[in-house]
Amino acid sequence: MKKRNFFLCISSIIALLLVLSNAHAHNLWLNPGNHYPEVGETVDIGIGWGHKYPESRTDQEVKEDTVKQISAVDPDGNIVELDRKSAALYSLKVEKPGAYLVTAGIKPGVFTTTPEGRKWRNKKEVEFPIKCTAYNIIAKTALVAGGDDRNLSAGADQPLEVIPLKDPSTLKKGDALPVKVLFEGKPLAGIGLNAKYAGHESDKPDHGHAHGSDGQYPVETTTDDQGKADIHIKKEGHWIILLSHRTPYPDTETCDEYMYNAAFTFEIK
Repeated sequence: MKKRNFFLCISSIIALLLVLSNAHAHNLWLNPGNHYPEVGETVDIGIGWGHKYPESRTDQEVKEDTVKQISAVDPDGNIVELDRKSAALYSLKVEKPGAYLVTAGIKPGVFTTTPEGRKWRNKKEVEFPIKCTAYNIIAKTALVAGGDDRNLSAGADQPLEVIPLKDPSTLKKGDALPVKVLFEGKPLAGIGLNAKYAGHESDKPDHGHAHGSDGQYPVETTTDDQGKADIHIKKEGHWIILLSHRTPYPDTETCDEYMYNAAFTFEIK
């Protein structure tokens, strides 16, 4: 009986650790000072990191070496570099009408859950590994300059990407923003999308990422077989769409899964 209780206890601990491992994955997002600038304007773009959208500094500040990449695709499909003001603030000079697709990502890494907690190593590098996750955390937003949405629905070459299929500046409360989700350039069916507006409060803990609908977000939906979904607008203001996708790791002796966390931010006026 004691042996059975011991194994039940160990199983419970492992299950709890797996839940906590999933729950504390952070998200990255982009906070433009103006989603709809005029040509010639310079737009500040803040980087948010953690769980508390839209604050640029949340439970954990973006550190100097955290961000691996931040750039924009201009209306002609050219890559434009942003000017760095600080670790959490960049700026973009808008030089032509059309959509600028701004993307960012932190340095990919790996962590393994163990009986002693999370270790930033793969399974081969720790004792008593329970589960290993290789993560890739990315963000995207769009600036529609000069009232021209040219190139808005183009891809920005992210591994997991939300593509808006309509200009958010044309939408109001009660409308829906149609989006398409791509994974490695192909439509991703059946993925959960969670969306909320700035200032939304839930009575459930906010871990910031999508692992199924639980009523925490004002909008929870799933993509269809073409990777499309509608985000129903329930309030004006700044919005974030969150999604998380996991795939098997090819070498299970080293790690168990890839985790892609992505965020897309937009504004409804």
